[in-house]
Amino acid sequence: MKKLILSILAIFLATSINAQGNGDYVSMTFVKTTPGEDYWTILNEKWKDLHQMRANEGTITGWDVWYRPNTGSNDWDFLIVTVAKNIDSLNANQGIQKMRPDYSEMDREIFAEKNVKARTIVRDHLLVNKGLVFAGNQGETPVVPRVAVINMMKVGYTDGYKYEQAENNLTSIESLGNRAGWGLLKRLDALGTDVYYDYMTVDFYENWDKWLLDREPSGSAAPIPRQLRDIYSLRDHKQSVPLWLAISVRPEND
Repeated sequence: MKKLILSILAIFLATSINAQGNGDYVSMTFVKTTPGEDYWTILNEKWKDLHQMRANEGTITGWDVWYRPNTGSNDWDFLIVTVAKNIDSLNANQGIQKMRPDYSEMDREIFAEKNVKARTIVRDHLLVNKGLVFAGNQGETPVVPRVAVINMMKVGYTDGYKYEQAENNLTSIESLGNRAGWGLLKRLDALGTDVYYDYMTVDFYENWDKWLLDREPSGSAAPIPRQLRDIYSLRDHKQSVPLWLAISVRPEND
């Protein structure tokens, strides 16, 4: 009987998380790197250390750097994602001095100048998680796989609640298919008719082969399910961008 109750509770928790998200606050920084300035080394050898400290101290729950392949003339080529349970934690407990306490004032100035020269911050967006489907996830910030596709959606203020419910009702562990996970994010930093997107879904894949299994087919002659038609009527799918995971930080176990 106890096992049955625990099983029912686990199912209820998974359903609840799917329907409401885990409440993570997500900062997305879209970056354009400067050719020849090796911003990758700065991220991997400097900023990664800082954010690992922040994660281990409990300030943030995750920090990921995603690379946008075949960027060409696009206005950004890296996406830096910071995740925290508290919105005030996103920008707390950081800085060059914390990252390198042995740096002199001159060292800090030199590094800051080099960092600014190596990249341009194109935009900063703030979002909150409103839906999350990963096998075995109980509300924690998930460990992400190697490939993600961010899908920018324009919904509008009046249809936000209905859209969130429709997306969550459609997506479950059983419906993931080739995906390793899925998330729904609501944008918080801007609102209005001139805002390009106000929601984002994220499809996660273990590798590019899994992604291609979803991307290459050109649809089906079968009727579109009613739930999917409902979603189509509520949002305008603005853009999908595939990304490759370059760096990922999660709290380390003691």
